Amino acid sequence: GKGCRVIVCGLSSVGKTAILEQLLYGNHMIGSEANETLEDVYIASVETDRGVKEQLRFYDTRGLREGMELPKHYFSFADGFVLVYSVDSLESFRRIEILKREIDKAR
Repeated sequence: GKGCRVIVCGLSSVGKTAILEQLLYGNHMIGSEANETLEDVYIASVETDRGVKEQLRFYDTRGLREGMELPKHYFSFADGFVLVYSVDSLESFRRIEILKREIDKAR
């Protein structure tokens, strides 16, 4: 089958990489040191409910900061988005709401 490209985005230090590491490798430790990501691509092979193998590419994006936007090229090639926020940061949730509107407008 065709591969799917999924963009994982949100503010800096909300746990985007930790979620991917836990999902794909099961190896994230609570309280482990956060390193800033520029951009990483994680590739996973999954089997659908129809028994078809699909390749998922997760683009772990650089954390957004004040005044930064998600680079526009992501909007054009993504098949889906994972919007990540921190439960103890209202600001990170508000930025995700804005980002969701931008994604909806671009698609």
